[in-house]
Amino acid sequence: MISKDDYICSICLGVFIDPCKLKCQHIFCHSCLLDLIDFNNIKYKCPMCRIEFINKDSPLSIDQELQNFIKNNFPNQYQQRLDELKNIQSLLPNELKIEVNYGNYYKFEDDESDDGLQHQWTVHVSLDYTKQSDKIALKDLDLNSLIKNVTFTLDETFFPDVVTVRQPPYLLTRWGWDVFTIPIKIKFKKEHNIQPIEIEHHLVFENDGIEKRQIVKIDISNLTQFQALKQNPQQQQQQQQQ
Repeated sequence: MISKDDYICSICLGVFIDPCKLKCQHIFCHSCLLDLIDFNNIKYKCPMCRIEFINKDSPLSIDQELQNFIKNNFPNQYQQRLDELKNIQSLLPNELKIEVNYGNYYKFEDDESDDGLQHQWTVHVSLDYTKQSDKIALKDLDLNSLIKNVTFTLDETFFPDVVTVRQPPYLLTRWGWDVFTIPIKIKFKKEHNIQPIEIEHHLVFENDGIEKRQIVKIDISNLTQFQALKQNPQQQQQQQQQ
């Protein structure tokens, strides 16, 4: 017999939402882990056994198979926990933790061209939610739609060595001889009043490239979706008082 008790997060004591299984095999809600670990998401410890992990490869990966199992077998508890997370979001400060996904694709050409360039690389960057509950609360807002442009600063041997991409997808493809570090600056549309995000990526010419993820905080107080989220609890409270 399937027991709900076997699928309870030891942090929030609710059924798992976006369950993450650490290498020590302990499982927690994705949102619960994010509330406990340092927001730069570089290293973290298991809340139960305290084993420390360096965050790389597939950090805090969500077990979709387990999530679907819980959703199908405990639909009422699953929906109740989602509603709780949405209410919690409405009480949060104006800062939102988001994922900056970046890296580079890589392709090696055996046939050397006349200029000797054999390494084709594509650097890319995109934004995503760290919590499914945030995405639900903000009504599936595409975070990439907030971006005005992304600027990639290349090695001085390239011309131009500063390239600004103004439309998604935010990526840049070039041919080169060797690896180097690319400063990346993400600017947001003026009406959102969100401070730029600056990261650096060192090119990798191995296998198919590399994917990285960094978690940062942005101020979402000027987003229409967030303002509506803040107003709903106030409206509900006023209706209850009438």
